[in-house]
Amino acid sequence: MTDLTTHLSQMHRPGLLVKAATLACVTGDAHRRAKRRPVGKLLAEEEMLNAARLGGGIGYSPTRHVQVMSALLAAARGVS
Repeated sequence: MTDLTTHLSQMHRPGLLVKAATLACVTGDAHRRAKRRPVGKLLAEEEMLNAARLGGGIGYSPTRHVQVMSALLAAARGVS
């Protein structure tokens, strides 16, 4: 999944968010999310979450952002 890996490497996200997602990536939850949801939907949700984060949106959930990012990282690592 080099396209996903390239896309993730070009993202500019806060270090704390990336670190939390990296740590969460090793959990079974991240693996299940990566298998359950298509990568395209995860990317779209991550974009919406990031836009809400940048815009100070009321609906922004840091917890959800970490969950989605960890699923993307698990998918990029090819976890099955």
